Amino acid sequence: MKRFLFFLLLIVVPFCSFGQSIKNWSTTAKLGDGFIVAHRPSVVHILQDHCRSIELDFTKSTIRRGEWEELYNFPEIGFGYQYFNLGNPQELGTAQGLFGLIKFKLFNHKASYFKTHLGLGVGYVSKVFNTTDNYKNLLVGSKINATITTGIEYQVKLSKKTEFTSGINLTHYSNGGSNVPNMGINLAMLNMGIVYHLSDIQPIVKDTIKTERSKAVEILLAGGIKQIYPPNSPKYGVGILTADYLWPLKKKSVFTLGTDVFIDGSHRKFLSQDSIITDGIDGFMRAGIHVGYGLKVGPCTGILQTGYYLYNPFDIDVRIYSTLSFRYHLDDHWFVCFNLKSHYARADYFQYGIGYHL
Repeated sequence: MKRFLFFLLLIVVPFCSFGQSIKNWSTTAKLGDGFIVAHRPSVVHILQDHCRSIELDFTKSTIRRGEWEELYNFPEIGFGYQYFNLGNPQELGTAQGLFGLIKFKLFNHKASYFKTHLGLGVGYVSKVFNTTDNYKNLLVGSKINATITTGIEYQVKLSKKTEFTSGINLTHYSNGGSNVPNMGINLAMLNMGIVYHLSDIQPIVKDTIKTERSKAVEILLAGGIKQIYPPNSPKYGVGILTADYLWPLKKKSVFTLGTDVFIDGSHRKFLSQDSIITDGIDGFMRAGIHVGYGLKVGPCTGILQTGYYLYNPFDIDVRIYSTLSFRYHLDDHWFVCFNLKSHYARADYFQYGIGYHL
């Protein structure tokens, strides 16, 4: 821990020394205490003690930048780093995450306010499942994972450049089914810390803006890899073709209605375990329809969709599926996407792809 704090000082001191050239930036340092959520009875035995965390964020104010920033009360954009002691050094070890970060101010007051945040990036877990000396760790099967962090915090102004912050943070580590087991690490933390602005905290000044968004169609093609039980079995390719009709509801949000075609190379192996042999498309293809709701934040759109399999001949998994999609628009037509497909609370796989906006 002492070495880690020294590492943070090496980052913070040079950052603050260049304050004159990056006046719109701020840095946040937080300490946290919490636990891993026991979302399955089979993981309770491995959860031994409380977890501790350290978080360091660097964010830039978007005050007076443009249209979408004003719609969201001028959020802060930047990046963050988290370090967790997972409360079981022998079987769980530690987790670290580096992620892109956006913070939204909710109820704005002169001296205090609430914020919510969302971070998405890559994580590293030091202790993972293996069949020889860590077979009880069913939470994660690979050291490299995706990490998602969110939460709400309350900030109080202490001076012209500093604020006190405290709140609740939820963080998830998962490899999206590329290595099993993959029940995922879900951390619930209470934290507190200090926010330091490199220039005086500026008041928010809003103008009246008018935004019009039209109906549209988006088509995307994405793919990934997946592993099924038992551990150390081969990995299989997966893919999705999605067509979405987007109907704007307000300046920020959108309703979606669409169809999905799924290709999953692991299905034939899964069926063969039950002595079902098939050579047709029913051995690897499923199709469904979905509805969803999304929020547009500048060039990014986050969409949560719930779907129903219309074509699922062997009833693999349940009929209801969900997709969490993050889409970054490169221009007026092309975008790249990152999706997480799941069945209820169980992740199926990650998808990476490209799409076209009509």
